[in-house]
Amino acid sequence: EGGAGGVQVRLLADAQGAKLGKPQKEMEAAGVKCKTYRPPSRYVIWGKRTHRKLVIVDGAIGYTGGFGFDKRWLGNARNSNEWHDSAVRVTGPVVAQMQAIFCEDWTFTTGEILAGDTFYPKPESTGTMQAQAIKSSKGDSSSLPKMLYFMVIQAARRSIHVQNAYFLPDAQIREALVAAVKRGVDVKVMVPGPQTDVPMVRLAPRSHYGPMLKGGVRIYEYQPTMLHSKTLVVDGIFSTIGSINLDVRSMSKNAEVSLSFYDRAFSAAIEAMFQRDLKLCNEVTYEAWKHRGFSARFLESISWCFEPLY
Repeated sequence: EGGAGGVQVRLLADAQGAKLGKPQKEMEAAGVKCKTYRPPSRYVIWGKRTHRKLVIVDGAIGYTGGFGFDKRWLGNARNSNEWHDSAVRVTGPVVAQMQAIFCEDWTFTTGEILAGDTFYPKPESTGTMQAQAIKSSKGDSSSLPKMLYFMVIQAARRSIHVQNAYFLPDAQIREALVAAVKRGVDVKVMVPGPQTDVPMVRLAPRSHYGPMLKGGVRIYEYQPTMLHSKTLVVDGIFSTIGSINLDVRSMSKNAEVSLSFYDRAFSAAIEAMFQRDLKLCNEVTYEAWKHRGFSARFLESISWCFEPLY
């Protein structure tokens, strides 16, 4: 197994979101094990998928975020061809949690069980930051991401700042955000603006903006390029980063992963990024939303009908 260097490499690509193409033969010739999660079926139009973004090295270093392996992630959001995204590199015991989440999909796809010191070396603390991996899996009796978001929104006392690529929160989350404002919490949500890869997903939640905007939730649209980040920072001490969107598909239908951190220094870094990006946004006001035209309202209504597919 493995290439010339003796390193075992396993690559799991989502059938709906990835196209391995010609590089697959080159990688397999070098010893890479390439597999596809839930290959397409003629009986399924839009099926279950893994939206997880995980890179685990030697069971000791982990990367996750919203990134994919594509030219759109090779730049630094300098133009509309380079997406804005966020990712994190971690070491320590949390990497074993990330490895277990990868193995869940790998074993489901291949039947191979990855175990032992090669994949799970003895975990050693590498710092003082508290971190935890949170996942969603199709078939879970309850949505852990939904519970996580709902609990931290309920617990917030000063601020909730969200960056989300596909912001389609259900009624419970929308009401919780408005309730947070009533408690005196500064609630800001940043979403993609006109530069978006799925215009229908941008339109779909707009029909529900009214009560949030009227309730004091401030919504901003990022202008320069596609905003693909999925981050949250609460009260400057709790933060998350990963692949989870605030939509029904991420909460209960996709396989997803994010990391949560209870650390002021890390949360300050996420907050600083949020504040930098805020300068490149246009705010959606209640007055502008209320007076939008018939065509906008019609398109929003049509887009929302397809919400379960996003």
